Amino acid sequence: MNTEQPATTDKVGSIAWAVFFIWAGIALLANVPWGWFLLGVGIITLMAQIARWLLNMNVEIFWAACGGVLLAGGLWTLLNLPWPLVPVLLILLGAVLLGRTIGFTR
Repeated sequence: MNTEQPATTDKVGSIAWAVFFIWAGIALLANVPWGWFLLGVGIITLMAQIARWLLNMNVEIFWAACGGVLLAGGLWTLLNLPWPLVPVLLILLGAVLLGRTIGFTR
């Protein structure tokens, strides 16, 4: 059931962007390492989609995927794992988006 209201949609997006900018400012001031920054942005992005879901709004699959990739990238960096997971995930995400845009996939 979709009870999405334009004002509610705008609020969720505005709150998410506001929290992102606050996090970016804190991260810059505190010289937060790259892995923690990515982890924070991934959490913010996923929380915005969870809020949309809880408010019976359409979850934006693109942003949910971006949040997942950012979260994975942050964890991957913090755990200092040797394989290049994030670049591979970004390439796969881009390929899927490109394929959907030009009609290769649904």
